[in-house]
Amino acid sequence: MELSQWLLWIVGGGGSAVITYWLMEHLPIEALSPELKRYLSLALAAILACLAFAASVGLDYRNDPGTTQAWVEALFTVAFVAVTGSQAIHGRLRLDK
Repeated sequence: MELSQWLLWIVGGGGSAVITYWLMEHLPIEALSPELKRYLSLALAAILACLAFAASVGLDYRNDPGTTQAWVEALFTVAFVAVTGSQAIHGRLRLDK
């Protein structure tokens, strides 16, 4: 897998959701309250996806959104998809039990 494919997977293929779910299961965060863990997972999914998006633009793997408004809209979309995906994975794997 090439870097461009990996970044694309993180941004749009559900990768940030999978990575976030894995990190939340393996980080030593037992001392955190369940509510704080939830907020941490939401923020982590959004941050990972936004960083991967910015990296893919910076490395010319995707087109630069151009204007500030276009950047905000693109990052909002990327963050929304990442957070929704991470919650869907959590719901499917943890809440079904």
